[in-house]
Amino acid sequence: MTYDESLVKNRIKNSLIYNSIIFLIFLFWFFYSSVDNISLLLLICVIIFLIILTKFLIDRKYGLTLNEKMVFILLFLIPFSLYSNIVLFHNASFTIFIPFNDLVGIRHNHNLILFMIYMSIILLKLIGIKIYFSRNTNILEKGSGDDIFQFFTKNFTYKKVILLVILFPLVAFIEELIYRSFLLSVLTYYLNWDYILSIIVISVIFGLVHYSTSQNWGHVISTLISSIIYSLALIQLGLLYPWIFHLMTNLFVLLFYSQGKKKIVNQKALEN
Repeated sequence: MTYDESLVKNRIKNSLIYNSIIFLIFLFWFFYSSVDNISLLLLICVIIFLIILTKFLIDRKYGLTLNEKMVFILLFLIPFSLYSNIVLFHNASFTIFIPFNDLVGIRHNHNLILFMIYMSIILLKLIGIKIYFSRNTNILEKGSGDDIFQFFTKNFTYKKVILLVILFPLVAFIEELIYRSFLLSVLTYYLNWDYILSIIVISVIFGLVHYSTSQNWGHVISTLISSIIYSLALIQLGLLYPWIFHLMTNLFVLLFYSQGKKKIVNQKALEN
């Protein structure tokens, strides 16, 4: 897959739009039960639904990736469910939908020992990623791997720093909300699956979704393992902690990717 910076910029732009919409939906969902003005909630819900519908119709002309289709399904699901609940039941209770406060990971357990254990596991995994990059330099030489990392490691400017500070925390937070907290809650709330089966299914989905960004099975295995760690941390500690681990992992992988690219460039310069 050839790297095209204009396509990557467009992908980043869309990512910011999609994740911002999702963040607003979850924020609305969070405050939903505490607001008494149902008519205002109904209006907000309709506006969100129309924005998503408009964006979907525009992007449909150019085709959607599997990842984008999954995002749109979720984007449609939440506003439609909230909208239906308001219209059918005329109150602020979650009659047909999972209450936000019942999502897995919303309640936190600030256990220092557990935090240090998970932090140690994350650090060990980062060491493994560093070793993997050092032994598989062909990934960097061919330009394969996540094109987002390529974008941020090529011609690094202050504008990219600002974009990085916004994009990485936002995406990591939304992915933890969707792939861990929300999906884990759906599987355990509606299907009555136990946590082990739910974590395995979610982690496989998370890994396969990331294959579309890198076309690399090493990346898939890495994200699958990460998802298992994040899911366990979510259940035992709360949403804040897997978000921190996720963000830290992405930033370190970006650092490793940047170091690897510089090393290859320097080696080629010495050879010439």
